[in-house]
This record gives sequence, C-alpha cells and structure tokens, in this order.
Amino acid sequence: MKKLLVLIFTILQVKCNLGATEAKNYIKNYFLNSEEEINFGRLAPVKFRYIMSSCLLPEYCGQNLFDYNPNSNWTTSRSASDEWVLIDFGSKRLLNSFEMEVSNFSDPISTYKIQVFHKSDWRTVFVGWNPTRLVKHSIGNIDASMIRVFFPKSNVSSFVISDIRFLLNNTVLTGISSRLSGYRFPINGGILPEDDYSLPGAPRKYRNGIHKGLDLSYYYDSSNKKLSVNKETTLLSIGDGIVVRADLDYKPITEEVFKETTEYNQNNQVTFVEVDFGGRQIWIDHGNGVMSSYNHLSKIHSLIKVGSVVKKGQEIGKAGNSGLLSEAKNTEEQIHLHLEIWIDGEFLGNDLNGIHMKKFLQYFFREK
Repeated sequence: MKKLLVLIFTILQVKCNLGATEAKNYIKNYFLNSEEEINFGRLAPVKFRYIMSSCLLPEYCGQNLFDYNPNSNWTTSRSASDEWVLIDFGSKRLLNSFEMEVSNFSDPISTYKIQVFHKSDWRTVFVGWNPTRLVKHSIGNIDASMIRVFFPKSNVSSFVISDIRFLLNNTVLTGISSRLSGYRFPINGGILPEDDYSLPGAPRKYRNGIHKGLDLSYYYDSSNKKLSVNKETTLLSIGDGIVVRADLDYKPITEEVFKETTEYNQNNQVTFVEVDFGGRQIWIDHGNGVMSSYNHLSKIHSLIKVGSVVKKGQEIGKAGNSGLLSEAKNTEEQIHLHLEIWIDGEFLGNDLNGIHMKKFLQYFFREK
C-alpha cells in the first residue's frame, strides 16, 4: 500500500511539473506510441527502433530512455507482468557495455537480463542484480542487430527508469549525447510550430535554398491565451554561454536594398552574406560545439555585448522584424524570432525531416 501511494504521489508530482514546463514552453510529446524510431542523422551515432512492454502514459513512455536526461522517465504499468525494452538497430552492431539509471521512485528491481534474439528465441548474455541509481558494466563483446533488457517480476509492481544506454567502448549507440539536452525555450510560453515550413531545413528561395532556423511566432500568456509575438516579447538565452556577436550598431535595411539583395539571391549562389536578412542579431557560444543565433531582434538588452557571459534563461533582447521587408516599410508585420541552432559547425536541420526534427527539439528543449 505504501509503495502504491508513493507511486501515485510521484505521478501527480511529475504531472504537475510537466504542466509547469508546458505552461512555459508548449512542446508536445511527438513520441506517441510504445513503438517508435529515433533517426537523428549526424546527431546520433545510429538510428534504431524501440518497443516497450508497457508504459503508464504516453509522456512516461520509451522516448524518455534515450534523451540522456535523468528527469524524464519510462514508468511501466503497475502489474505482475514482466517488463522489457527491445532495441532493433536493423543491422549488425557491435556492443560491449551497458548503462542504466533507475529512478528513486521505482519499486525495487531484483534482477534484469540483457538478451539477444537468436534463432527465434531470446538468449540471455548478462544478468544483473538489485540495480542501484546508476549501473555501468561490461556485457562482453556482442555482435547483434536486436537486443533487449528484460525485467522479470515476481509481484505487482511498477518500475521507473530514467535512461538505458548500450555502448561500443565510449560511444553511446542508443540516443543522443548529454550535450544535446537541457536547453530552455527562448520565449516564455513559446509554441513550437506544427508546420514544417517554420522548421530548420525547409526550402527558402531567398536564403540560398534552405531555411536554417526555427521561426517562433506565437506564445501563450499567463491566462493560456494564444498571442502573436510582438516587439515587447522578451527573448531568453537557451543556455549558459558567451556572447560572440551583438549587433549594437545595426542600421535598418532599406526597401531598395532588400529588393536588390532578394533578386540577386534568387538567381545567384550566395557565397558571402554582406546584407543579412537576419537583421539585428545575437550569437551565443554555449560550448561543447553548440551555438545559438537570434535573428530579427528589435532591441538588444543593455547588458549584452560581445564577451558577455550569460546564464540560461537570462533576458538578451526583444523580438522584432529587423532585416525583413516589413522593417524597410516601417510596419509591424512579420515579427517573430528566427532561432538558429548550430552544432559542430552545421545548422540543426540539415539532415532531419519534420517529424524527426520535432522529436529532436523535444529532447533539446528539455531542461535538466
């Protein structure tokens, strides 16, 4: 009875926390089923599919095992049925170690087994006992395309697990790197757009063919009313970092220059950006190969300059339409934040389609 009450309290607490986060960020869960594919291109070593035995609710399902975030969990249904996580790489993979993080809210796990699928049956290659909060161990040299973690049950219970990682040496093969999670949304109440056109990687005739940023145009206020971003909308740093560009001497674009530049860009390869449709900008280096670029700003905060050290969630400026035709015409149209995320020198979105981009952003904008 005590365990059941603890589990209920945990679920309610997590849902309250989720509600608070969603009231601030409004990023949906794009992993809707217990069977899904993770395919993040260059941002994950390999693609794979996973299948779960059960999960309490969609937001507590298998996607939480692969985001390198201890605050998101896979929570199984409360039953006496055995539980398992199956990972299908689709082709030959070499594996030699295993890591697992068990939540403090989990019922005790007496044992677990690492199994490979061989000749229509599951063969156990490793057995672990009474896992603590974090377990790491070698599983020998394994050559397999399909592998699972199996949790036998002896009574009615629910397991809560934060992460499961299979590795080859020091490379995690199941999920993303820890450096690609834990960032916050740049607008309080900001809404991740549903249309692919507003995502990185969408076609753009006037930007050398590809849209390299995430366009954020709407947010929810404290009363849950959907509003358009305006020139008083505060922009926040997505993470700790150092400012490497701040356009404090920006001069508004003219209508003539905008049209001339647009016509040239539509008919020629852009090899150097002299006139930037991004308008007034701030670039922040977050370290570990991650950088963010905030475009179209109407104002830059007085404390921001090149070399400024900023903290996650710190105000850096206001949204706007600088660099766009609406600015040249002195109208209030086209106001939004164009946010670029650069990872290892390449913009986020160069090799992801819409649904996988949304899944990745769900991981990226999940604060630890």
